[in-house]
Amino acid sequence: MSSQEYPLKHVRLEQLHKAGFNIADFICFPPRTLRGREEELRAFLAKHGRISCRHFHEDEKNHFKCPVKYDQMDFDTILAFCLANNEGHNEAGTAFYTLCNEAINTSESLCAGNILVLNDKTYFIEYFEGPGTPRDIETKSHDKLKTFNRTIGQPAEGDRPHDAVLRMANEARKFRALDNKAYILEFSLYPYLIGKNQTEIICWEWRWGWLHYQLQLNQHLLDQLKRQNQRISELESRLRVLGYTERSLIEATGGLHSRTH
Repeated sequence: MSSQEYPLKHVRLEQLHKAGFNIADFICFPPRTLRGREEELRAFLAKHGRISCRHFHEDEKNHFKCPVKYDQMDFDTILAFCLANNEGHNEAGTAFYTLCNEAINTSESLCAGNILVLNDKTYFIEYFEGPGTPRDIETKSHDKLKTFNRTIGQPAEGDRPHDAVLRMANEARKFRALDNKAYILEFSLYPYLIGKNQTEIICWEWRWGWLHYQLQLNQHLLDQLKRQNQRISELESRLRVLGYTERSLIEATGGLHSRTH
C-alpha cells in the first residue's frame, strides 16, 4: 500500500486491517450522518457491551484534540454525546466524524508505544512498560521510556521489546503508508487476545510525523510561523518599494508633492 495523500483516520484504520494488522473493531459516522442511523450504533454497542466514543476532523492539524468518552455502556449517554459532536452542537460549534470502537482496558496493557518507520530498512521503537496508551508517552519521565532501533544488516541498539512488538515493526517496514516519508504506528501489548484479529498486540492507528504528538503539533506551529514571517517579509519589501517610489516623485517635482500633503 502506497499513497501520497494523508487519508482520514477511519480510512487509515481500514488500511491497517487490510494489510493484516490487528485493530480494534470500530464503526464510523461522517459529520451530520449519525441521526437516522442510531440503530447501527445501538447494535455496535450490543455487540461489544462497552465502547469508546471518539471524534476527529478532516483537518487534523488544526483540530488536534477532539471530544472523547472512554469505556461507555449506557446507550442514551453514548447517543447524546455522539449526536452533539457529530452535528456540531458542542462548545466548538464544529461537526466531527464520530468513530466508536470496542472498549479495550488500557489498565491491563503490558506495554505501549510508537514504531517510527523511516524506510524499508530502518525503524525506531519508543515504548514504556505497564498500563496506558501510546499517547501516555507524553507524560512519561525519561527513565520510564525505552528505545530500540534497528537497520537491517546492522546490529540493533537499545532495549529489546517483546517479540510481538518486533514482529509488528518488521511488518511495518513493508507497509508503505506514505511514499518517501516517515510514519508512526501506535501499538499496545496485552496478556490476552484482543481486537478484530484476536492477537496479543493491537495497532491503534498509523499517522505521519513525529514520535510525540506534541512535537508534531509544534512542527505545525513552526510551519505557520514560517509562513507568517514570509508574508511579513513580502509586505516589508512592498513598503520599501512604495517608499522609494514616493521619494522619487518628490525629487522629480522639486518637493511640490510633499508640500501639498
